[in-house]
Amino acid sequence: AIHGPALGGGLEWALWCDYRICTDSSKTKLGLPEVKLGLLPGFGGTQNLHPLVGLQKALDMMLTGKDVRPKQAVKMGLVDAVVAPQSLESVAIATAEGLANGSIKKSSMGKSKKKSMMNKLVEDTALGRYFMWKTVTDMVNKNTNGKYPAPFAIIDAVKYGLDHPK
Repeated sequence: AIHGPALGGGLEWALWCDYRICTDSSKTKLGLPEVKLGLLPGFGGTQNLHPLVGLQKALDMMLTGKDVRPKQAVKMGLVDAVVAPQSLESVAIATAEGLANGSIKKSSMGKSKKKSMMNKLVEDTALGRYFMWKTVTDMVNKNTNGKYPAPFAIIDAVKYGLDHPK
């Protein structure tokens, strides 16, 4: 259950959960801003974010440090539900009970979300990934003049995880 900012380690902690619920409060925002500090997400964000939201959206979040608001988070698959702040506790408890007794299924790590044909071509084929990595690397080089190592470390970590699945 998320109410307020879940940034950096807070979001990474939530990514390890089977189900994520956040409030529609104006205070609620989710993101991985580590790159803005010259760091990379170190608690699993580079490996756990892209199965939920897709590789391109995950790279955008990690390489720019952009925040995501609740409506966008549920649309992209980052959270499973958005509720009013006053009902968060009761919905979270009911969801936990449903997960425990099997009446609610775990998040499927984004696999139930349908990818567009273009996203499938870019993210799931060798040729598409080649061009995606080239485009991402060129963009990072352009934006950083190659002087900031964190974005390149994020790219390397994501690539390594994709090349060495569990």
